[in-house]
Amino acid sequence: MERLRVETDGPVAWVWLDRPDRLNALDDTALTELRETFEALDADETVRAAVVAANGPVFSAGFDVRWMSGLDTETVAAEQEGIRAVYDTIEAFSKPLVAAIHAPAMGGGLLLALVADVRLASEEAGFGAPEVKIGIFPSLDLVPRLEWVVGRGMAKRMVLTGDPITAVEAERAGLVEPLVPADALVATAGAMAARFAALPPMGVRAAKEAFAAWRRPGYAEWEIETFTECWASPDRAAAMRAFLSTR
Repeated sequence: MERLRVETDGPVAWVWLDRPDRLNALDDTALTELRETFEALDADETVRAAVVAANGPVFSAGFDVRWMSGLDTETVAAEQEGIRAVYDTIEAFSKPLVAAIHAPAMGGGLLLALVADVRLASEEAGFGAPEVKIGIFPSLDLVPRLEWVVGRGMAKRMVLTGDPITAVEAERAGLVEPLVPADALVATAGAMAARFAALPPMGVRAAKEAFAAWRRPGYAEWEIETFTECWASPDRAAAMRAFLSTR
């Protein structure tokens, strides 16, 4: 791959943004690689959790303005649909996803953090949606995703000014939890992902899906059906026996 590096550590997959010379800016190649990677990891039954991290001085500077500036009005709508599908694919990843954010995450990088299940950050991180500064606004559902996490006041401050917030402010707003020393970030993210991976997989997948399913019609029916499927799983029976034996 040109923009990513993918590694596995037992049942945990690591997806590294690996374009440090361009501050891990996201262009069409990077976005295609992200989508294909998460589709492949979702289908891989040996993978039970994943971490997204980055090499270089910046987690991600966001979308590559050099690439974006070459889009014309006739093609930008189609590009938006394709980019939206990338982030929707990552958000719908059926296994727990941890974001390890060691440095600034801006625009599309912030959105990548938002579609993760858990966000860990070092104090060197920062978060921003600077799109208004180049004459556009944050699209791709960044606004509702951000507001859902940090609340309307903080979201409006970030989006309308385009100014970033610090890692400490992000922790206070609930965007990241917790802050981790920079030299311990990778180990902490790996340990958290390994903890997810050690749990019965059907229950974990159902629990993650519930956060999206409750917004759709028929959630009660979905809940009963999915809970019944989990109950029928050999993993559930084994986990309950192990729990009882420790008591």
